Amino acid sequence: MQNLQNNTKIKNVTNLDGNSVQLYIDLADKNYSVNGHAVESVTMYTDTDCMGDLAVNWKYAETDNAGYVESTMLLMRNNSATDNVTETMQEFYWENCFATELEAILLEAGFSTEAVADVFTSEWGMQDEGRASYDANCIAEEMLTTHNLQLADA
Repeated sequence: MQNLQNNTKIKNVTNLDGNSVQLYIDLADKNYSVNGHAVESVTMYTDTDCMGDLAVNWKYAETDNAGYVESTMLLMRNNSATDNVTETMQEFYWENCFATELEAILLEAGFSTEAVADVFTSEWGMQDEGRASYDANCIAEEMLTTHNLQLADA
């Protein structure tokens, strides 16, 4: 169960809009980076019917994709490419290079240790240029609970 202090912290990084809650943690001034790319924010959307993925948003330029060749066999990004964007994605997904930082960021934002321990990178196909995707169901539940909401099927 969340305590009042944690609820206040979570409210400081979330926005309630009807039955939806949006998480936004600004990291632009924190000097986090992965593979030379600045990490800008942590975001997530949830409402009483569904929850989205937690995203770590990082800055990239189109030139970071130089040399990228789309996979012809799969609809997802070619994970054997050696361009800068693919290498950055691999740092997030397979090397878990931002896991410790993300844990500290979420704990500082008021989320419980149990909810933070439940955060895992999503499958490779969920990523996109400039965005690493994480499954974070317990984070979504705490976002809703903080605003006196819950998932409809909970």
